[in-house]
Order: sequence, then C-alpha cells, then structure tokens
Amino acid sequence: MTTLIDTNIIVRLFAGGSLSHVEKSKEILTKVENNRLQVEILDTVIMECLFILVKTYGLNQADIAADLKNILMMPGIVGDKHISFEALNVMQSQNIDYVDALICAKHHLQGYEKISFDKKVIAC
Repeated sequence: MTTLIDTNIIVRLFAGGSLSHVEKSKEILTKVENNRLQVEILDTVIMECLFILVKTYGLNQADIAADLKNILMMPGIVGDKHISFEALNVMQSQNIDYVDALICAKHHLQGYEKISFDKKVIAC
C-alpha cells in the first residue's frame, strides 16, 4: 500500500527540530531509499516544503530543490514523481516559483495547454 507523506516529515530532515521527529523522519526516508516503504509526495507537499524551508528557515532554494530531486529519485517514491522532478528543474532553470514550474512541466510532459497572464509561464 502506498503512503502519503506529510510536509513536516521532509521539513524535519532539512531543518531539524525535535530529536525524536528528526530520527523518525530519517528512519522513514531510509525505508523509502531501500524500497521497504512506498510513498507518494504530493506536489502541494513539495510546494509547502519549499515555502517553509526558504521563508521560515532561510535555507537556499536551489539546495532544497536539489535535495528534493534526490528524494524523488529514491526507489520507494511512487506516483507522478517525473512531473515533480521536471517542475523542480524548470523552477531552477527559469527562475520561477514551483506552482508556475508545475504548470510548465505538465504542459511539456502531458500536453496540457496553459492559460496565464504571467509572461514566464506563457514563455515556458
């Protein structure tokens, strides 16, 4: 059975916090890395992770994006991870926020049309 992972699990990996939460988060990620636990990371979770880690904890967005891509490549991650991965790539290369990058990724990978007033979204 696939499990949905919440933002706070990922945030603890990057930002620390309660030692018991950090250790539990590492344990979960190790299971995902070893394909003993299958999880899906929703795009809303990725978006929230980026927002919290950059705005609240002051971490570097490019570093967080790179680390999130590494997590997405783990064998235990299932779902539309290729879309999330591409959105992170677009976010970095086009210097746009994750939601706009997700629109661009879905446009390129799934053929969706785009409607936006944002010039960067129109151009991607």
